[in-house]
Amino acid sequence: MIKIPDKPYFSASEVARLLLVSTNSVRVWANKGLLKTELTLGGHRRFPASEIVRLVKERQTQSEKMRLDTLRILIIDDDEVFTQILTAGLENSMPEVVVMVAADGFSGGMLARGQTPDIILLDLRMPGLDGFQICKMLKSDAVTRHIRVIAISGDQSEDVAQSIREAGAEGLLSKPVHMPTLVAAIEGSLWPAHPPVTGQSATTSPLAGRL
Repeated sequence: MIKIPDKPYFSASEVARLLLVSTNSVRVWANKGLLKTELTLGGHRRFPASEIVRLVKERQTQSEKMRLDTLRILIIDDDEVFTQILTAGLENSMPEVVVMVAADGFSGGMLARGQTPDIILLDLRMPGLDGFQICKMLKSDAVTRHIRVIAISGDQSEDVAQSIREAGAEGLLSKPVHMPTLVAAIEGSLWPAHPPVTGQSATTSPLAGRL
């Protein structure tokens, strides 16, 4: 349960931090009428606490998929500049997208289990848990194995591509990312469709144990 601070109003950036989304996503929700706002005397838009509580409750009762009629994407990458550029590119190319960011495999796994995004964009070379390890964990966990994983790396060797596909990713994209190619991958038109992962035991979850 998200703990809402005891204050009457919130800025867009504060709402974004509370809900683990980008500030632009909050503004999109406000423009679509999904979040009501009020104007201060200085003309600044603020979000009443009651609206945040309402939205949190709605998100908790909605389906895991396509909440607020948006595509939920989690970026797991330790390069802050790259994630900022990628987030902006996604939000410009796909206005209905909600982007979350994790700077390492550990927090990425926690977000994946807690927020159940539709797609994860996964960097392969990170300190601690690398992309190969986190992908295997996600695909062995009943809570997260349905999440689509698209790997991103500067290493485009066939060995790396094959290894990450065997770990459960749909495919490997180059870094820096060519946005039209990424959008095609997200929309499912870049690689042949992959059947859903089924039949894996959920008795022991490596992800739940380590994250």
